[in-house]
Amino acid sequence: MSNSDEKAPDYANYILPKGFYYVPPAAFRKEEMPESFFLDKADPFDFYHFRITNICAVQRTPFQTVAIVDTASFGRALFVDGAIQSAADDEALYHEFLVQPAMLLHPNPKDVLIIGGGEGATLREVLAHHTVRSATMVDIDFQAVELCREHLIRWHRGAFDDPRAKLRYDDGRHFLENDSSLYDVIIIDVVDMLDNGPAQSLYTLEFYRTVRQSLRPGGILAVQGLEFSHLDYKQHAALARTIRQVFPDVHSYRAAIPSFLSSWGFLIAGEDIEPTRFTAQALQSRIETRLGEEWLDHLTGEVILSAFVLCRETKIMLSLPGPILRDGLVFADPPDVDEVDPYSAIFPARSA
Repeated sequence: MSNSDEKAPDYANYILPKGFYYVPPAAFRKEEMPESFFLDKADPFDFYHFRITNICAVQRTPFQTVAIVDTASFGRALFVDGAIQSAADDEALYHEFLVQPAMLLHPNPKDVLIIGGGEGATLREVLAHHTVRSATMVDIDFQAVELCREHLIRWHRGAFDDPRAKLRYDDGRHFLENDSSLYDVIIIDVVDMLDNGPAQSLYTLEFYRTVRQSLRPGGILAVQGLEFSHLDYKQHAALARTIRQVFPDVHSYRAAIPSFLSSWGFLIAGEDIEPTRFTAQALQSRIETRLGEEWLDHLTGEVILSAFVLCRETKIMLSLPGPILRDGLVFADPPDVDEVDPYSAIFPARSA
């Protein structure tokens, strides 16, 4: 029988896991999609084109340019000043990794502060914990948050209207410096470039000293930590180096976020939060106790612990000396580091 005579499988006969369904075919074929692209220029060397099928909103706010578009590869996506911030098809992966390790490592998180997080998805992941009695979200841009509230319902899922949520429109640093409250977990989810712009004040030594003063004993800080791999480590390493000046226990971890087109870094910091003190089974038990078995799309106890495992070369790059991020100082990349490669291989098995 030729391939053309073979029948396509009847997928209706296959039983999917609970909560999953087969997606209907696209309304139009690939070759029929409009020739429209969103150009992401966040990388200083490479430009990336996201094919778009619909423009939901584009608005210049007093602080930034916000675009919400439907993309062919990642679903609906949020861009800020031309750089992708999150996409429907993998936002849960990013936000679970940002929020849940810190929330789960804390024994009893009750009061949580989020700086940034305008989509509402970070707030969503925090409010999923039944221990939380208040979640304060501080974002500088009211108009951007309103656009997200209207067009990114899948992200926030009504979190803005939860009675435990408190929204404040303010500069995150200004808010924290004038806030006498104490928190169990503080999450920093702001724009991801050390470009010496206004957001850089949320990455400095002076800022993290204020953060520590705002944490209760045993409190945990979680930070989105920029691109992070053995090839792209300088900004993450500078951030980690800075936070280590303030907190005695700091850990880097990472995940591959498809719409970000890179490996993405995160950091947690506290007084004594060694993640490997937990077994995968113990973390999984905590997930099921606090969040139930079906809330998380991606994370398990095993996945969380694996994210803290870094390759040998990444560990080396992370340990290198370099600048501390300070108020009033321009961030400058340290020089590149490479490994000396021999012209011919000396195989370990033959070195003796």
